[in-house]
Amino acid sequence: MTWINRLKLWGGILGIAALVFALTVLFNQRQSQVASVSAAVDAPASTVGSSYGGVVTDVYVKQGQTVSAGDKLFTLNSVQLQQDVGNGLKPNSTEAYDINTQKGTITYKAVSAGYVASLDAEPGSFLAGGSSMAVVVADGQRTVTAQFELEPTDYGRVEQGASARIVLPNNQTVTGSVAGVEVKTNDEGKAITFVTIESSALTDPKLVTLTRLDTPVTAIMDLRDDGWLAGPSEAMLAFFTKIGLR
Repeated sequence: MTWINRLKLWGGILGIAALVFALTVLFNQRQSQVASVSAAVDAPASTVGSSYGGVVTDVYVKQGQTVSAGDKLFTLNSVQLQQDVGNGLKPNSTEAYDINTQKGTITYKAVSAGYVASLDAEPGSFLAGGSSMAVVVADGQRTVTAQFELEPTDYGRVEQGASARIVLPNNQTVTGSVAGVEVKTNDEGKAITFVTIESSALTDPKLVTLTRLDTPVTAIMDLRDDGWLAGPSEAMLAFFTKIGLR
């Protein structure tokens, strides 16, 4: 056997060994990730409500419309308010509504900038006091609440601050981290792990239509790698990231 053939043989062996090692590392890395059963965007929301109900006379916004703090939502005429005023009571306005005691009307307002997620007011409709009349989702921090079905051994590998990825409805992926973990048992007796994932990318104005309250997404969470390939896996993944292949 010539030296050239020997070099080709050893080169082929080394190439196969490198390929097997890379595939093993990739398999090990896949074993350290878990995808959510379901996940959705969560956002701070304020419910518009009051102790006074009445008949809606004016509606100033539509569902889904963007609003600023103090913007009018709707006005209603309240018989109960008129009765209270007639009995000598002096109800006060709040940041959520303005009371006109002379007309017996209440004008409800948005208490924060955001968008109208739901609106139960239509001209001529009756809204009962104490019930939810509208919901305004505020601008600002967004998180993802994801549900995972984990084996006990996998649950033991969930860590606070672990890396996670969020796949948006347009298949765009943003990175985040685990901010909270909670376990509940469903009606079938299965333990469901609820994980809160934070990501600054969820507040990106360019993604506003993809990160609204209850938008369905997919969450992929990294588990702690306890295998013997943990070190090589991290080194190779870091290399792939550095050269732009991950």
